[in-house]
Amino acid sequence: MQKPMTYTVFSDFDGTIAVNDIGDAMFQKFGDHDICSKSFHDYRNGTIDARDCWRRGFSTMPTVTKEAFTDFAMQQPADQYFRVFVEFCERHQIPVTVLSDGYDAYIDPVLKRELLERLTRFTNKIQFHRDGTVEPQFPYTDAECSRCANCKRNHVLTRSGDDQVIVYIGDGISDRCPVQYADVVFAKDSLVTYCETQNITFHRFENFSDILKIFQPMVERSKPRKRRTAELARNSVFMGE
Repeated sequence: MQKPMTYTVFSDFDGTIAVNDIGDAMFQKFGDHDICSKSFHDYRNGTIDARDCWRRGFSTMPTVTKEAFTDFAMQQPADQYFRVFVEFCERHQIPVTVLSDGYDAYIDPVLKRELLERLTRFTNKIQFHRDGTVEPQFPYTDAECSRCANCKRNHVLTRSGDDQVIVYIGDGISDRCPVQYADVVFAKDSLVTYCETQNITFHRFENFSDILKIFQPMVERSKPRKRRTAELARNSVFMGE
C-alpha cells in the first residue's frame, strides 16, 4: 500500500532562522573586517569557493576562547516566530532540519536558547585549540562541487523520501543549489532574485510568521504536491546524469 504524501522541511540558519548573518558578524567581532569583506566579495563573485572564504576569515582571528564565542552567540537574535513554526510542524509530524554553511559554535547556543536544541542540523564546525586559535572544519563537503562548504543539496536528497514533499526556506547564495530540488520554496533577500531569474516558483517571506500563514493552510487544507521540475532534477542526480 502506497504511503500518503507528507512534508519535510529544510531551513537555512543565517539571515533566516537568525535575524542577521551571524557568520558575517562573527568576523566583524573577532577578525579583520577589511580582509573578511574582501573574501566575502570574492566568494559572491565566484572567484573563490566557500571553504577558501572561511579559511581566509578565520586566519585573521588572533585568539578566541569558546566562552567568548558563546557569549557572542547568545547576543544574536532569532526570528521570534521560528519556534511557533517548528511547533506547528511537530504537531503535524513534519520534520524540520536546519542546514547551514555557518558554524555549530554559534548555531547550537542559539537553538538551545530558543529551546530548539532537539532539531536535527548539519553545519560546519569550529575547533577551538588550547592556544586560543580556531580552525574551521567542513565535514559535509561534496567531492564533485566545492562551491559550498556544506552541501545542502546532498542533505535534502538523502533525508527525504518519495512520499515527502520537500520544503526549503532560505535567503542567500548557499541556498541556490537546494532550491532547485525543492517542491515548495520560501525565499527572501538575494534568493528571491535567483528564483526569479531561474524560473523557480517561490513564496516570498520576511519572517516565519509569513511562512506559517502560507504553510498552515497548505498542510491542513490541501493535498501535498511535488514540483515537476524539482522532481526531474532529483531523479537526474540519482541516475548520475
